[in-house]
Amino acid sequence: MSSTFSPDPKKVYVLDGGFSSQISRHVGISADGDPLWSARFLRTNPEDVVKTHLDFIRAGADIISTNTYQASIGGFVKHLGVTEQEGYELIRLAVDLAKRARDIFSQECQEKGIPHRSILIAGSVGPYGAYLHDGSEYTGTYADKTPEEAMREWHKPRIDTLVSSGVDLLALETIPCQKEALVLVDMIKQYPNKKAWISLSCKDDTNLAHGENFQSTARKCWNSNPEQLIAVGTNCCSPKIVANLMRDLSEGMNVPIPIVTYPNSGEKYNPKSGWEKKEECESLEYFVHEWLDLNVQYIGGCCRTYAEDITRIKNKKVFGISVRKKQRDEKVRTLMRESQELRQENLKLTFEISRLKKELGKLSDDKFSDYITLMKERDARYTLYFENVALQLKLRELDGSSRSSYVDDAYGDPVVLRIALERCREQLSTTQTELKRVTDEYSETVPRREHDNLEGKFYDVSKKLDALTSEFEALQNTHKRVLAQKKGVEEELMECKERCRELERAGTPRPQWEICADFISGGRDRWWQLASGLSSRNMLRVLLKELGPAAESEHLEYFDGLGSDPAVPPYLRHEGRVRNLRLSRRELRVALAAVWGGKRRHPALPMQDYLTQYFEERYHQPSIRAEWAYNLCAAAEQMLDEPQVRLFWGVLHGQLSEDIYWGHRAQWYTLKEQLYKHSKDGENITIEDFEKVTRSTFPLKSEVEIKNLTDVMKKQLKLKINATDVNLDKLFYENEEGFDRVEFARELYRQRQLAQDKYIREVVAELGGKQANKTVTVDSLKRAFAIVDPAINHIRMERYIRWAFSEPTAELRSIGPLPLRALVARLAAGDIERVGQRHRGTRRHK
Repeated sequence: MSSTFSPDPKKVYVLDGGFSSQISRHVGISADGDPLWSARFLRTNPEDVVKTHLDFIRAGADIISTNTYQASIGGFVKHLGVTEQEGYELIRLAVDLAKRARDIFSQECQEKGIPHRSILIAGSVGPYGAYLHDGSEYTGTYADKTPEEAMREWHKPRIDTLVSSGVDLLALETIPCQKEALVLVDMIKQYPNKKAWISLSCKDDTNLAHGENFQSTARKCWNSNPEQLIAVGTNCCSPKIVANLMRDLSEGMNVPIPIVTYPNSGEKYNPKSGWEKKEECESLEYFVHEWLDLNVQYIGGCCRTYAEDITRIKNKKVFGISVRKKQRDEKVRTLMRESQELRQENLKLTFEISRLKKELGKLSDDKFSDYITLMKERDARYTLYFENVALQLKLRELDGSSRSSYVDDAYGDPVVLRIALERCREQLSTTQTELKRVTDEYSETVPRREHDNLEGKFYDVSKKLDALTSEFEALQNTHKRVLAQKKGVEEELMECKERCRELERAGTPRPQWEICADFISGGRDRWWQLASGLSSRNMLRVLLKELGPAAESEHLEYFDGLGSDPAVPPYLRHEGRVRNLRLSRRELRVALAAVWGGKRRHPALPMQDYLTQYFEERYHQPSIRAEWAYNLCAAAEQMLDEPQVRLFWGVLHGQLSEDIYWGHRAQWYTLKEQLYKHSKDGENITIEDFEKVTRSTFPLKSEVEIKNLTDVMKKQLKLKINATDVNLDKLFYENEEGFDRVEFARELYRQRQLAQDKYIREVVAELGGKQANKTVTVDSLKRAFAIVDPAINHIRMERYIRWAFSEPTAELRSIGPLPLRALVARLAAGDIERVGQRHRGTRRHK
C-alpha cells in the first residue's frame, strides 16, 4: 500500500472489532487482566493473530488495526523478560502479521475470482495509562501527575516503529484525557506523510473519562492538526451515548469534522463475574443509520464485538447508503414536482391578479366620473344658491325690509335644509363612532385619583410585606441555628453522661484507710493523728514508715506459688516461691501484644489454655515460665485502669468475649485501609477528607463522635491550629506495644463500648427493662433485636443469642428462658454491635 493515505470524503469505511474478544476464540483464553492484554499473543500465538485479522477482513473491514494497543518496549521488557531490541521486533512483527493477513486475503480474492478490496492497516496507539495497568486508563487520573514530556518519551518508540514498519495510518485510540490527546496530535506532526484518527474515551454522553468536555476537546484536537487528522471521535464506550456525543460537533464550522466511532457492545465488566448485562444491549448495526446521518465516516467495534458484528455493520452501511440515496432521489423528485405545480399555480394567480386590476381600474374610472359629475352639480347648486341669496339681500335693501325675514325665508329653502341635514347626520355619525371608541377603550379604566390612592396603599403594604418577610427569614435562620446548636448540645450532653458512666465504672474507689489502724501500734487514735489532713500518697508513705521491716519483707520480692491444685489455672500451677519482676506498664503492654499476636493463629483455643501453651512454647524452664506467668497476672491486676489490660483480664477470666478485641482490631485496620486508599500520596490526607472517610467508614457515628475522633487525632499528632494535613504513617504507627496503645485507638474503643452499651439498653427496654425479675426467651430476644436493629441478619442475630444464653451448639428451640438481669450481664460482656439505624416509626411494644 502507499505510504500516504487520502480518505474519500464520500465513502464510509468499516473498521475491525474487538481484537481481544475475537482472538480469544482462537487461543481459548481471555486476555482480560493481563498487563500486556492481547499484545502477549504476538510472542505466544502469532498465527492466531493472523487468523484474527483475517476474520475481520473477511467480515468486511476496510481498515484493520495492529495488535499493539497495549504494547510498549518497557512493558515487553518487564512482563516478557525480553531485551529492548526484541521489544522493537515484536512491534514490527505486529505490523508484519497484519500485512500477511492482507496478502492472504488478496490471494483468496484472486483464487475465488471475487473483486479485490484495498485493505488499510492502522497502527494502534493506546494510552499511557494502559501501560501502568492500575485502572487509570479508564479514568485518566494519571494525567494529573504525569508530565507531557514523560508521555512523549513513552509514546515515541512505539510510533516510530509502527511508522517505519509501513502502516498506512495511525489509530490514536481510547485516550481518556485532553492532555494526552493534544500531546499525541502534536507528536504526529513529526510524521508529515502519515494520516491518523484520534478517538477519545468517554464516561457519559458529555464528558471524557477524566472529566473534560468531549466536544471542546475534539474541536481542539481537530483545529490543532486538520492536515493530518482524518477523523475525531470516540471508542470503547456504550453505543447508546455516541449520537449525543457527536450531535452538533461541527456547529459553527465551515467544513464538518469527519467522525470515527467504534464503541463496545454495551456490556458492563464486573471484576468478579466478568462481562454481564448482555441481554440489555442492542446490536451495533441498530445504531448505524443514525450515525451515518451525523457524518460518521469510520465505523467499527471495540470490546466484546466480533467478526459477525462487523459483517452486520458492513451490510447495514451498504443498505443504509443505498436506502438513503433512494430516499434522497425520491425527495428531490417530489420537490421538483411540487415546484412545477407551484410555478403553474403562480402563473394562474398572476393572470387573475392582472384581470382583477383591469376590472378595478375600470370600476374606478366609472365611479370617479360619477363622483366628478355629482361634485360639479353640487358646486353649481351652491353657486346658484349664493347668487340667489345675494340678489335677495339687494332686493331687501332696496325695499328697506329687515334681515331676519330673509333668513327665515332662506332657511325655509328645501335644498338648504337637506344639505344641512346631511351634514348634521355626518357629524352625528362621526361623533357617535368616536364616543363608542372612547367608551370601549376606557370602560375598565380606573379614575386617576382612585388609581393613585390604591397605588400608594399598595406601595406601603409592599414595604411592610418585605420587612415582615425579611424578619421572618431572619427568625427562621435563627431558629435553624438554635435547633442545630440544641442538637449539638444534646449530643455533647449525652457524650458527657456516657463518659461519666465510664469513669464511674473504671474509676478506682478510695481506699478504706481506717482499716490501717489495725496494723500499727497505737490503734485507731494514733492512725488518725498521723494521717489527718494528708493526701493518699502521703498517707501511704506514713503507713509504710510505721510498718517498718514488714514493708520490706520478702513478700515484696517474691510471690508464693499457688501449688498444683486442679482449681488453679494451668499457667499458675507452681510449687515454691516466684521472683517479683515488677513489670512496668510498657513491659506489660509488650507482653500482652505478643500474647494477642500469637492468639490470632489459634482462634478456637480458650484464652487460659492458649496462655498456658504460650508460656510453655516461649519459656522451657518451669521457673522462668512461672515467673512470667505470675508477674504478668500481678501487673495486669494492678493496671486495670488501662482499657486494653482490663479487656485482656476479662477475657482471661471468662468475663468478657474475646470477639471484643478482634472487633476493635478489625475496626482499626478497616479505618486505616480506607484512609490510605483516599490519601493524596499514600501517606498524607487532609483533615476534611479524614472526617469524610471516617464518616463513611462508620455511618452510625454521630457528628460529636466524629469530632471527638478528630480532636484526639490532632492531640496525638500534636497538630498546630492551622494544620490541614494528617500524616497517616505517624497516626497508625505501631511498635511492640501493639496498635491499641495510642490515644486514637483508645478513643475508638471507648466509642465502640459506649455504642454497645446504648444498643444493649435499647434491647433491654424492648424486653421490658423496668421488670427486673422478668425471664426472657429466645423468641422475645429475637423480636427485640429485630425491632431495635432492623438491618441485622439471621447469622449475626443467632451469634448474639447463643452468646447471651451461653449455648454455642444447642438448638435454639431447646434453649430455656433466662432471667433478664443475667441476660443483660451476659450481653454486656460480649461483642454486641449495631448493624443499622433504628427506624423512626418503630414503637415499643407494651
